[in-house]
Amino acid sequence: MLVFHCLSGPIRLELERHNSALNEEKVAVIINSASYDRVAYALTIAVTSAALGKEVHVLFTYGAVRRLVKGETDRVEEETDAWIRENVKVGVVAGSIQKISEMLRDLKKFGGKVYGCVSAMAFHDVTKDELIEEVDMVTGITAFLEIAKGASMVLYV
Repeated sequence: MLVFHCLSGPIRLELERHNSALNEEKVAVIINSASYDRVAYALTIAVTSAALGKEVHVLFTYGAVRRLVKGETDRVEEETDAWIRENVKVGVVAGSIQKISEMLRDLKKFGGKVYGCVSAMAFHDVTKDELIEEVDMVTGITAFLEIAKGASMVLYV
């Protein structure tokens, strides 16, 4: 129970976490962009949330699903804006920017779930066998939204 004091006296406010429509411990991230900096930033939020004990679900869709293909996870090419591309490449080599593959391993280590969008895979002609081992499931947006239902934070990157 929280008690607030105002000019007219105390106001009592009872908060019941169990009856809340939102699950403050669930985070859903939908990554659409393949840009290295955007994927890395989205994964930073996901990994941090998972490390804090939150239930984390990350869907890679359209451009981003290419990051889940074996051998393409850490590449920095034209999908990343030219003005940042060289800085990212230098930062990854120097270790000041973490590799996406390492971030995915960290996410899994903390219990996060990774999903590949079936529509995006079809669009890019990617099969399930081509995906990295960190992918938990291939799913559509409808099923992912059911998984994410009630999340207190939903991010689209």
